Amino acid sequence: MPISADLLLDTSAAIALVHDQNPAHERILQLTHGRVIGLAGHASVEMYSVLTRMPGAARVSPGRAQEIIERSFPASAPLSPTSAEAAIATFADAGIAGGSVYDGLVGLAARDAAVTLLTCDRRAMGTYAALRVEVLLA
Repeated sequence: MPISADLLLDTSAAIALVHDQNPAHERILQLTHGRVIGLAGHASVEMYSVLTRMPGAARVSPGRAQEIIERSFPASAPLSPTSAEAAIATFADAGIAGGSVYDGLVGLAARDAAVTLLTCDRRAMGTYAALRVEVLLA
């Protein structure tokens, strides 16, 4: 499924991009500068959840979270219906289990789109590698 993004982000990179107090903020700004970006798969829903439950003044309203996501990530790529249907078999074949399946869904969406996935999540790298996702670790 061709999309207009030249870089997709998972939730870890997306939060770092929009939250200027995140330790990875400057690095993600550099890596995304001048690029058309989007969120991979359900990272958009995870992003919405995180933005609306951040502590204190960092928390935003549901409407503001929607606005941030739509403005900041204009070229998001959903998981294809074919990959969604085959996800369990794909994960079983790759040995992906437990909570790692959620990283796997994000990875599959990026792989389907044939777009590099930007992440700050070292823990997810094994999952992304098992699925042969092209990844850039910030």
